[in-house]
Amino acid sequence: MRILLTGGHGFVGTHLKTRLKERLPDHVLIEGQMDILDREAVERVVQDTRPEACIHLAAVSSVLEASQDTRRAWQVNLDGTMNLAETFQRHARHMRFVFVSSAEIYGASFSEDKPLDETATVAPLNSYAASKAAADMAVGMLAKEGLHAVRMRPFTQAGSGQDANAILPFLAAQVARVEAHQQDEITLGHPDAGYDILNVRDACDAYIDALKLPEAPADGTVLNICSGQTRTAGSILNDLMALADVKAEIRLDPAHLAPSGLQNMQGDPREAQHLLGWAPQISWNNTLEEVLNDWRWRIRS
Repeated sequence: MRILLTGGHGFVGTHLKTRLKERLPDHVLIEGQMDILDREAVERVVQDTRPEACIHLAAVSSVLEASQDTRRAWQVNLDGTMNLAETFQRHARHMRFVFVSSAEIYGASFSEDKPLDETATVAPLNSYAASKAAADMAVGMLAKEGLHAVRMRPFTQAGSGQDANAILPFLAAQVARVEAHQQDEITLGHPDAGYDILNVRDACDAYIDALKLPEAPADGTVLNICSGQTRTAGSILNDLMALADVKAEIRLDPAHLAPSGLQNMQGDPREAQHLLGWAPQISWNNTLEEVLNDWRWRIRS
């Protein structure tokens, strides 16, 4: 299979390339050396390389980054996605287009305090989520016109190589510094904020599984990629401190509240389990250890 991958040098993309090699050893990876905002360049790459599928990861990929340059977030996340999706619709419409959206697009719907399935209202609360929601809806509309699309809505992904903006590496970095005697206290935003976290390698498996779906409904399949479990920031910190066998004073600081404004994210993964036969395989403890060891290594280096 010839697979066009965008965003392959980022956190998720790096892990995805490894999983593709392991699971599809005969695949041909096409890493688009192109600016997705350049429509003509996108067309040239698709026409010249003739991909059989696309996994579209390229994005302004965090709430913080989008808040710092809102216009660019909209350009990359919406316009770039449209350029790629429309090109696939014109030149490779029967090839699978896997769009990696975000659970952040559910926004205010998380206030319902229950696991959200794919029918939950899209109600973004920040520029990042709004730009991803617009792209998600655009891909869905193009699917009605023939694009063979699957929209993946991942919840919080975690693993080695991630920056400290996400909750697990944010806390793991501090625990590793306490362990190395580089700091004495740990800063936390809201200890009761809930996160649905899964290992990034499990998420990558779902993206690969989506390549092999035999058919996609006319409106573009939507799949939540999540663990289905909520863990509070306080419990995550307790688990990390127990793993490292350290103690530290905890300082609550509103400046470190989740930048998305969300306080309790939990998804329902049953549709992905049903359509893909997919379920997370990597345990919570293994994910904790992976992220903590990553930050131990970074601090030593």
